[in-house]
Amino acid sequence: MKRQGQRTFNPLRNSCGFLTAEFIFSIVLAAGMCIVLFSLNFTLSMAEVAQYIAFSTARAHAAAHVDQDKQEQLAKDKYKELLNNPVLKPLFNNPDGGWFKLSAEPDIRGGGQKGNSFDDYGSSSTPDRVPQVGVRFDFQPRILNLKVPFLGATTEDPDAGFSARISGLLIREPTATECMELQVRRRYDAIIQLDSRYGILGASGKNKYVPLEDNGC
Repeated sequence: MKRQGQRTFNPLRNSCGFLTAEFIFSIVLAAGMCIVLFSLNFTLSMAEVAQYIAFSTARAHAAAHVDQDKQEQLAKDKYKELLNNPVLKPLFNNPDGGWFKLSAEPDIRGGGQKGNSFDDYGSSSTPDRVPQVGVRFDFQPRILNLKVPFLGATTEDPDAGFSARISGLLIREPTATECMELQVRRRYDAIIQLDSRYGILGASGKNKYVPLEDNGC
């Protein structure tokens, strides 16, 4: 006989081990959030390093030299030197694919005789505005392309991912060629044309140029 008050076992109402399932779900979700926060913090730190690379490259480009092409070459050499640094190369220039990626070549624009600047990036510039010159390159944090458990992927296209443009805008110093063509000769000709006597005295040194500490400008 069945004893009175004895409960029959019902598997649908059994809650044994349910707390374990909740713990596993919570710990996986917490670990995923920790990974996201670590990736975000590390990306912000490396963005500052990339900003330093942009500043150093722009500073090398801004220094006066013989001509504008030489200034751009100095900037490219500095950019490659920093990317090939033993400390930064595994992070930014890893051939096997690292956590971060920078452009292979920086976009260098110095205005001047070439007339190229960053004003064509959609800024509301006016003719009287100082041209935006310097260095820019793309910064791609691949570390942010994640697939977090229970939350999904952070990007729809893992190959594209996130991208930001790092800029280092420094006013370029005039080159010796620009000083000679745009400043020294024009100023010299203007002085000679003030009086006919100046033309006689200055004819012997009209085509001579002596560089000074301020590059003649």
